[in-house]
Amino acid sequence: MKSVVLTTPGSVHLTDLPRPTPGEGEVRLRVVLAGICSTDRHIFQGHFTVQLPRVLGHELVGSVAVGAGVPPTWVGQVCGVQPARFCGKCPPCRRGLPELCEQFACLGNTQDGGFAEYTLVRAEQLVPLGSLPPEVAVWLEPLACVLHALEVSAAATSQSVLVSGAGTLGKLMVMTLSATSQAQLAVVDPNPDKVQQALELGAQAGWVVPRSGPATEVGEQIRQWAADGLQTVIDTSGSPAAIERAIDWSGAGARIVLFGVSDPEARVTLSPTVILSKETQMRAVAGMTPTAFIQAEHLLRAGRVDPRRLAAGVVELSDVPQILAEGKLLNRGKVLIRPGGEGL
Repeated sequence: MKSVVLTTPGSVHLTDLPRPTPGEGEVRLRVVLAGICSTDRHIFQGHFTVQLPRVLGHELVGSVAVGAGVPPTWVGQVCGVQPARFCGKCPPCRRGLPELCEQFACLGNTQDGGFAEYTLVRAEQLVPLGSLPPEVAVWLEPLACVLHALEVSAAATSQSVLVSGAGTLGKLMVMTLSATSQAQLAVVDPNPDKVQQALELGAQAGWVVPRSGPATEVGEQIRQWAADGLQTVIDTSGSPAAIERAIDWSGAGARIVLFGVSDPEARVTLSPTVILSKETQMRAVAGMTPTAFIQAEHLLRAGRVDPRRLAAGVVELSDVPQILAEGKLLNRGKVLIRPGGEGL
């Protein structure tokens, strides 16, 4: 079967691998659609460590081809996939932090994923789609990550929320907030086109900021916009400059959530005095939770969030190595892979 395999950081190839054989409780999925996540590119760049070689891809929809020790009714069903598995027994899991599970397992990370014609999934990870289109269901995992970040940020009870970074996940954050919250919602990004897109998706205000250095004038405009003080900032960029600005712009008792992935060498300059004087709360979000995944399924089935307009296009497996290497198409939106062909 055709597979996209990462052999070393920065080196990924289309190759032929044997079709995997399911073990007890597993099914072999024929991958119908897979999404390229920014995490996949970070893994490609060596920012995250995974055991190599590895077939990447954790956002996918597939058709059950064969199973082992599972009900035969699974065969032929088109399903979404909850890609991460948590042990439920380690200290973080017992404390209600499954996303930090010490036995964490995930497609495209600890086991081969969806950038292939076939992959293995445990039956309990499957989500039968019914009438939910595959091009919507492929967003289950990224939406679950967004929902977990929103839960941590307490955005639903906030009067003002600033999303810093209007890439694909930033725009998905804006869409979700617009559908689930009554908060004032604004966005900042260095790209004016992305700011405009975020405004069209539900943000009430938006500003273009430089990629580095201060943005004093924008900060003053944000303070005027959030008359009672900016209460919540969710950074989806991972940019040190964006994080430093969030601390500067936020109001008394504000909550800042770090959601974007940073370069491992990135460093942020903080003023403990500023943080202390405003009682700024800072949290990071490392992924999704099972509860957030269930919420994502409900939102997608209800049509309250429809991420299809965030897709940049559909490609074939043979296109993936170049896309991961260059990253240009990923800047336009979510790139979807159809392993059976019919790409761009």
